[in-house]
Amino acid sequence: MTPPAPSTTAPSSRRRLILALLFGICVVTYIDRVNISVAARQMMPVLGLTDIQMGQIFSAFVIGYALCQIPGGWLGDRWGPRLTLTLAVIWWSIFTGLTALAPTWPLAGLLGIAGSLIVVRFLIGIGEAAALPNFNRTIANWLLPHEHGLGIGIAIGGLGVGSALTPPLTAWIMVNYGWQTAFWLASGLGLFVAGLWWCIA
Repeated sequence: MTPPAPSTTAPSSRRRLILALLFGICVVTYIDRVNISVAARQMMPVLGLTDIQMGQIFSAFVIGYALCQIPGGWLGDRWGPRLTLTLAVIWWSIFTGLTALAPTWPLAGLLGIAGSLIVVRFLIGIGEAAALPNFNRTIANWLLPHEHGLGIGIAIGGLGVGSALTPPLTAWIMVNYGWQTAFWLASGLGLFVAGLWWCIA
């Protein structure tokens, strides 16, 4: 959907909904980014991972994230934030769910369990790299210039909420249902949010 032309009127309900969706996507990015640091407590003994290997798995996300910030922004300019964010959230949500299966992938036979998880976390980082550049593009498209600061503040406020919710929520899921379930549920939440974004934005 083409964003509304800027006006001097008060924000429409659709514009407020866009901000709410950006906030929700931001929460999901942080859940998918941080849940492995909580799940690592169960993953390490079960999968036989060392502290060094776990550190490499954590770092793989950051490398993918850093490398793809610029391409993620370029895609947003070329395709628009609606399509780019939808594809990005679907991408990283799929690989978040596949984190639970990474130890049993054929790739694990080639690279080992740690290597398989490194690849998956790297791919999650690639997807999440498109989030913040496209948040900015969306804010520029949908809000007036004097509302940009407030808009991006609301959108990335999801980082704080996500960081607050993820540790206790992931720990509770992990203790009661196993570490794999935390990744599957996060994946499902991301796919749901991606669907909302595509339909509304």
